[in-house]
Amino acid sequence: MKKKLFLGSLQAAVFFLIFTGCSKDDDTAEEPAVVPSEYIYVLNCGNWSHNDASLTMYDILEGTVTKDIFYSQNGRHLGDVGQDMVIYGSKMYIAMSEEYMIEVTDLEARSIRQIPTGENNPRYFAVHNGKVYVTFQNGYVARIDTASLAVEATVAVGRNPEQMTIVNGKIYVANSGGFDFETGYDHTVSVIDIASFSEIKKIEVEINPTEIESDDLGNVYIISTGNYGDIPNTLQQLNTETDVVTVMEGIDGTIFTTAGSILYSIYAQWGADSVYYYEYNAADKTVVSDNFIGNTPISDPNQVNYDATYEHLFILTGTFTGNGDVYVFDRSNHLVDKFEAGAYPMKALYLKK
Repeated sequence: MKKKLFLGSLQAAVFFLIFTGCSKDDDTAEEPAVVPSEYIYVLNCGNWSHNDASLTMYDILEGTVTKDIFYSQNGRHLGDVGQDMVIYGSKMYIAMSEEYMIEVTDLEARSIRQIPTGENNPRYFAVHNGKVYVTFQNGYVARIDTASLAVEATVAVGRNPEQMTIVNGKIYVANSGGFDFETGYDHTVSVIDIASFSEIKKIEVEINPTEIESDDLGNVYIISTGNYGDIPNTLQQLNTETDVVTVMEGIDGTIFTTAGSILYSIYAQWGADSVYYYEYNAADKTVVSDNFIGNTPISDPNQVNYDATYEHLFILTGTFTGNGDVYVFDRSNHLVDKFEAGAYPMKALYLKK
């Protein structure tokens, strides 16, 4: 009897040690590492009046494409003409030009709010110090509060303002006049003081300025599109200290972006026999190359973006018929990825979560 009791007690003790040993291991086990997700979001303009603007999501790590992530998340389409997009903080802002509305989503593309813009077509964004700025086609720049998600102020600029860039507390706005060109194209860049949110001057440039961006050295670059006839497009540099504008030599472009002190400019004029891919070093003012893509075959480039966080360049291609493509280049100008987007890709943005 004593032997049985002893064996029973021994078995219980062994079971207790094993059980508590396992519990201790469970309590101190490390949580599995969280693998970061990396995406490229692409806003596709779509065809005018076809209600087919879309948002493509490319999973970089998985190599998979979700063709219309906005529709998947919300059960409805974005609408008519996706013009521009920006990620700021925990939200994405999408300018839906022909919907007269700015769509605001979270970083999963779930709709948070639609900001109506009245009779104003929203065009392009800039962000600074907790505010989102957007150009309105009818001649204004609006300031959006990122907490209330409402337009809190507007300032009048030139006719049909397009892109903006921010340098040293000032917003530089390209005034094109391209939508009412019968009265003559605009040919100015408005300068807005951010602190007072007022226009402090206009700077004369070539006619029909549309694209504008700045580099890390404080230079502002402008592409004036001309009149699509006898006045050609022109790439210019604006010195923000002197307000002097000069036409750049040995380099041209119809679309461009900046990466630090490097300017990537693509000349893809309608009807032109050749496309040039310029790389310009602003630090020493030299044209590095007129074919930075090397032997990569690319057709119909319509936009180029650079993401400073990802440190990659996106070349967006395609037309209004069928889907376009996105080519991803590293800073050594090597093609590292390519994927299909939607109809006429307009903007590519990198997001890491």
